Amino acid sequence: MEEVELRFVNSTLFCQFSKEFPDITIFRWCSSIVDYVEFYGKDSDVREASERLKQITENINSTVVATGNLDNHLSTGISCRCTTHNSTIRLAESMNLLWEAPAVYSRGEERLRLISFASGDLDEFFREASLEGEVEILRKRKIEPDSLRDVYSISLRDLFSDLSIKQVQYLREAISKGFFSTPRRMRVEEMARSHGLSKSTMQEHLNKARNKLIQAIEPYLSLYIHSDPLFDSEREAEP
Repeated sequence: MEEVELRFVNSTLFCQFSKEFPDITIFRWCSSIVDYVEFYGKDSDVREASERLKQITENINSTVVATGNLDNHLSTGISCRCTTHNSTIRLAESMNLLWEAPAVYSRGEERLRLISFASGDLDEFFREASLEGEVEILRKRKIEPDSLRDVYSISLRDLFSDLSIKQVQYLREAISKGFFSTPRRMRVEEMARSHGLSKSTMQEHLNKARNKLIQAIEPYLSLYIHSDPLFDSEREAEP
């Protein structure tokens, strides 16, 4: 089995949509019945993209089944109109390939991860997809069948649903600015000051976020320990 990450530039709907809105990043989950799509970017760009999506939906005889709009984030579900001719996801499925959600679109490019059970299936997909546009292999690796649980078992809701919005935002900022790096690139005082908070309040937000995340990870650690053969040898070596 192989896992491959691919980059596409083609005329499919969301590729072209991301080219039209280059400052928006699109994440897509598709069930063959509903396309669930999230758009991230500036408020003005997201609003414009929302209106444009309504036009496109009408043009392809689809319907919006759900929608939500937050500050920099539009989420929408539309009736799927995918075929093997207008969707790399459907094309991959038709060739016995598993795809790892979400597909990501940015600046006219699509990125998609696929799992193949036979090398010939991946070769055939590459040839067919190349007829529709540019295809580039970004990463490729051998995987074991048991590792499929690593791809499909983790739920973002399980990991983050107990965190408040502020905790998620502060934790993400702390990670990106090097608060947890070694050596530490940012002090909690600096982060607190930028948000008009006391050091103790910011530290409390980060501590709670970290502790909740550690608790949420525990079931996945247990699964990893019981599924990885390396831990079998460790257990056998214990007196």
